[in-house]
Amino acid sequence: MPQADQDTIGLLTAYFDAMEAKDHERLGSYYADNITLTFANAPTIAGRDAMLGQMITLLGKVKSLAHPLINVWQEDGGVVIVEVTSIWRLHDDSEVNINACSIFTLIDGKFTDQRIYVDNAPVERFLS
Repeated sequence: MPQADQDTIGLLTAYFDAMEAKDHERLGSYYADNITLTFANAPTIAGRDAMLGQMITLLGKVKSLAHPLINVWQEDGGVVIVEVTSIWRLHDDSEVNINACSIFTLIDGKFTDQRIYVDNAPVERFLS
C-alpha cells in the first residue's frame, strides 16, 4: 500500500491539531456537507452539522484529545488509511493512550466519509 503524500499528511495533522485545540470552526471546515461517520459499531451519522455536533460533544468530555500519526497510506480515489495513537487527556489530569485506525475518504480537501476502528473501553467511563 502506498504511503500518503505530504499534502495529505499535512491536512490530517492540521485536522487533528484543530481537534486537540477544540477549535470547532476549524474542525468543521474539514467536513463536506454530506460527510458520513461510522464509529465502530455505532449507527452511521450523516451531515456536517451532525458530525460536528458529535465531535463537540465528545471533546467537551475531555481536556484534550490528540492523534499523533503513526502511519498514513493513500489509495486512488481519495481513500486514506490512518493509524494513530489517541491520547486522551481527561479532566482529572490522567492520560490514556489507545491505538486506533481510521479510513477517510478525502475529496477536494474535505472529508466525505470517516470510519473509525478503535476499542475505547479504557475511557468509556469518562465518556458516558
